[in-house]
Amino acid sequence: MRGKSQKPLRIVGAILGVAVGTAVPLLCPIDGLTFQATCGLGILLGAIIWWICKVLPEYATALLMAVLFMVVADVPTASVFSAFTTSTWWLLLAAFGLGLGMRASGLLKRMALAILKVFPHTYRAQVMGLLAAGTLIGPFVPSMSVKAVMLAPLSMSISDSLGFARKSKPAEGLFLAMFTGIRNVAPAVVSASIIGYAILGLLPADVQAQFDMVHWFLAMLPWFVVVSVLNYAAIMLLYAPRRGKGAAAPADQAAAKGVIQHEDLGPMSAKEKRMAAIMVCCVVLWVTEPLHAIASHIVALAALVVTIACGIFTKDEFRSGISWDSLVFIGVVFGLSDVFAQLGIDEWIVEMCGPFIQALAGNPFLFVFGIGAITVLLRFLIVSETPFANIFMVFMVPMALGAGISPWVVGATVYAMVSPWFALYQNIIYLTAYYATEGRMVRQAQMARYCAVYLCISMAGLMASVPYWQALGLF
Repeated sequence: MRGKSQKPLRIVGAILGVAVGTAVPLLCPIDGLTFQATCGLGILLGAIIWWICKVLPEYATALLMAVLFMVVADVPTASVFSAFTTSTWWLLLAAFGLGLGMRASGLLKRMALAILKVFPHTYRAQVMGLLAAGTLIGPFVPSMSVKAVMLAPLSMSISDSLGFARKSKPAEGLFLAMFTGIRNVAPAVVSASIIGYAILGLLPADVQAQFDMVHWFLAMLPWFVVVSVLNYAAIMLLYAPRRGKGAAAPADQAAAKGVIQHEDLGPMSAKEKRMAAIMVCCVVLWVTEPLHAIASHIVALAALVVTIACGIFTKDEFRSGISWDSLVFIGVVFGLSDVFAQLGIDEWIVEMCGPFIQALAGNPFLFVFGIGAITVLLRFLIVSETPFANIFMVFMVPMALGAGISPWVVGATVYAMVSPWFALYQNIIYLTAYYATEGRMVRQAQMARYCAVYLCISMAGLMASVPYWQALGLF
């Protein structure tokens, strides 16, 4: 039924995308752009409409856009697909492979249960445990959906075993602790989400060199600390159980069976031990990159080769367990910066929008607030996080450089604000977590209200980071 209900939107979107993509170069010549550049801009606008309306899968639309760039706008193939030769794309491939190894070996589930068992079986402690679980396992798996699928049912089991009714405020607080625990670490650690790799890949080479994994984390540390503390305080203030309220039915309590306290995975298997050793070595080499100068993507690819050699997953699992469609999509979108440079669109953007950005850039707080607010508003239209982050960064990087601001600031601000869940359609990670509990744990209206709270907390973290970023010379 859901597919049928979206069919009219896809048809309208397909027609509108073709109409806009054709009309821009033929009916709306733009001063300062060549005809080929105008064609390229029209192709991109048409692709954005197709992404919004989900006319085709994201990667298919991206490939069609690439073909049209080459055929219609006469962009060289090497420029269109330039991103597939970058270190960031290969780092992302390796990260997906290592994440698959963590899942296939069972190490990821063991880590989550071990973290949660450390905390006492009380509401306050389990909220902290779920936040800690999302934070600590986050850097090891770039797919937040995978983490949501694993941790959401655990959060519901915790809630049931503590005796809270489903869709009560205490249950919703535990769900939010699980979800925001996954979400909080992502902007702080590049490897915690594919969006981090996407933003990194769209930064100029000198900025990428400046922000390896360690320096990215250090730059985001004020935001992470502020958001972690305020988010925990907000969940406890708004959702902590009150005496006599939120009690579960006996049947629900019995159904839980004390999953977190009683589930025993037994001793670590040989695969888990091998995978743990690989990840420890990988993380150590990432952290000490300034000492040995071995690039993070080389370390990750070597770790992936060792994972395959150790038989952590099979060839069939490698084929089916990695999000190849996401890799293709990101690779094509990464190339937009080279396409824009070839067509001169980046220079035109700077010339047209420079004065507005300069006005915002005069006040770093206003600049960050403006980028964050625009991100939240546009996410009601562009419903997928990764396409939005990629497209927005392509436009904003040259403008930030022109204003004397590090493009990393734009990427960090977008990353911090790009995940609203006011509506189910806006956030695939939230949607995954919601349906991983079969929609039985939380009320969407309550979750939407907390989304507003969370975005305010995230913005507060950004405002607190501005003086620190100024001290680092990013403004």
